[in-house]
Amino acid sequence: MDGLLNLWQPFLLVTLRASCLLVFWPVWDHRLLPLPVKAASLLALSFCLTPVVAPHLPAWPSSLVGLLFMVGREVLLGFSLGLTLRFLLTGVQMAGNLVSLQMGFGMITLIDPQSPAQNTVLGDLLLRLAVLLFLVGEGHHFLLRLLVGSFTEVPMAADLALPGGLLPWLAGLGRWMWQVAVKLAAPLMALFFLVQVALGLVSRAVPQIQVMLLSFPLTIALGLFTLALLVSLLGPFLTEQFRALELPVAQGVQAFSR
Repeated sequence: MDGLLNLWQPFLLVTLRASCLLVFWPVWDHRLLPLPVKAASLLALSFCLTPVVAPHLPAWPSSLVGLLFMVGREVLLGFSLGLTLRFLLTGVQMAGNLVSLQMGFGMITLIDPQSPAQNTVLGDLLLRLAVLLFLVGEGHHFLLRLLVGSFTEVPMAADLALPGGLLPWLAGLGRWMWQVAVKLAAPLMALFFLVQVALGLVSRAVPQIQVMLLSFPLTIALGLFTLALLVSLLGPFLTEQFRALELPVAQGVQAFSR
């Protein structure tokens, strides 16, 4: 029995960290993904990783309190590292929501099954494009390397102390999210501003023209046309942001390794 427990304990420790990280990662954390698929992928991944990272695993906690502290620390680690990619994707979705509101799609919202919130059509479209580009660019390989490297860089321990540099790091992620949203939405927002200025001048010069009747179809047509032209630039921009993802992830790992 003791030998069987010694074999299962490393597997359970690997499963604990893998589950805490995967639950906050895109695609895998989607609510529409069946639970048996999540469980099977988690167990298969943990089974493959256990022989590789077994030398870096600590001893099983000797008390229930120590085990609870270890679980709490792993959940905090997974939540923090998962937020890194989630902030980037949220910035892309915020840009789509802002453009939709300015374009006139504010009344067309969708109930996102992944989160109990309403999102616009363009916001959901840009989010799905971002996730697709992330997978095409082998971003999932980066996440798997992060999981494997975390066992050596952030050893598992029964310690629930909050890392000192965690809050400033999270604040930097929020600033990065807003920067991504502004950079994506800025060209269309500038276009909409110029359209409104032009319509205002037309209404002053020719009062007989019903500007309100022209503004909605004109804004939507120009917005969709410009968005179609900018989609070709979305790939390089998001690829650059995904490459820049390594720095905040490394900073988060460093905050927990101290």
